Amino acid sequence: MNRIPFSLIINRVAIAIAFVGIFLESTYAQSAKETVLHSFAGASDGADPVAGLVADPSGNLYGTTSSGGNGACQGGCGTVFKLSRNPDGTWSETQLYSFSGGQDGAFPNAGVVFDRSGSLYGATLHGGTTNDGTIFRLTPPSSLDGPWTETVLHNFLEDSDGSYCFGALTFDPLGNLYGAAFFGGPYSGGTVFQLVPPQSGESWTFNVLHAFKGTVDGIDPLGAVVLDKNRAVYGTTHDGTVFRLRPPASGRSAWSISVLYHFGSTAAVGALLPGRPASLLGTTALGGANNDGTVFQLTPPLQPGQPWTAVTLYEFQGGNDGVYPLNGLVADGLGNLYGVTATGGFFNAGTVFRLSPSTTHADTWTKTTLYNFGSGRNGSDPGAGVILGKQVLYGTTSSGGLSGNGTVFQLKP
Repeated sequence: MNRIPFSLIINRVAIAIAFVGIFLESTYAQSAKETVLHSFAGASDGADPVAGLVADPSGNLYGTTSSGGNGACQGGCGTVFKLSRNPDGTWSETQLYSFSGGQDGAFPNAGVVFDRSGSLYGATLHGGTTNDGTIFRLTPPSSLDGPWTETVLHNFLEDSDGSYCFGALTFDPLGNLYGAAFFGGPYSGGTVFQLVPPQSGESWTFNVLHAFKGTVDGIDPLGAVVLDKNRAVYGTTHDGTVFRLRPPASGRSAWSISVLYHFGSTAAVGALLPGRPASLLGTTALGGANNDGTVFQLTPPLQPGQPWTAVTLYEFQGGNDGVYPLNGLVADGLGNLYGVTATGGFFNAGTVFRLSPSTTHADTWTKTTLYNFGSGRNGSDPGAGVILGKQVLYGTTSSGGLSGNGTVFQLKP
């Protein structure tokens, strides 16, 4: 009697388990249909997309991968990519830039943003003149098939102006860029910064608007910042602080910081979403009755000098309900909120959820899990919040896909 090699048995068991996972995912009731638009391959086109996407007016999608590409770093130094829809409904990926790991930067964990001319702006965690990271611009080619041109606008110096910019940059109407550095600065607690475009020549001016001390003002700013119509800057820190920075008064140079709310040292707060009227919406990674995270709304006081009011819109229950919602929210025209949980769900690989306001009770919201990530082929561990398209959602997963290097997905609720 011939014996089957043990290695062959293991391979067959692994294949069987994979098929069971795919079968379970296909038969488990999902509230939305997911389509993988692209699976990253690693060296050829990037890997580990942990940032969100941005769309141009034609509906093309742009983003970054934190590793992969053909740079000199182990596993690649990261890329900037574009996804374009083909006439047959499929999508094609184009690598716009692959970081070398030298003075051009390495490991772009933040997403990119457009200026009015179609150039893309972003940040890298490492590389640059001191290996503390960079802020870069990618300029589109003058000819259809030409290469995009990368320009470093700023080289971070950790001890003076910060390092590790995890959140996407934000433009104001004057063309100034704003962002947050997670580490570094004069007090080693991170910074909020501004980049002012040049009046002439090529040099941008870098200004530290606030250096966090790690005391009453918070520590380690996380995620993108948002601006109001008065150019005040709002953001969050890893220790659960929501802050506001106001521009200097006439004749002064210093921006003033106010702590609007503090959720507690364990409740890291994700990027904020401006709401109505003049409120702020966001997520905490932990906290809530089960310590699995929350969705909240912050409302300004009616009288100056009074505290802001925090209302919990939803407390995650853990397990199948989702855990760790740290990637910000997006709202549709009906007031529904959409976001992701990094883990949890039916397959413990993350979820996409929707929160819908009640039409009769202002403080009541209904949560729906739109999708549970699971088998490797469809992606797992969503890397950032979703964006809205025409009746669809787009996002990234940091792992999974055909090669295990992450995906870009589309979700039809």
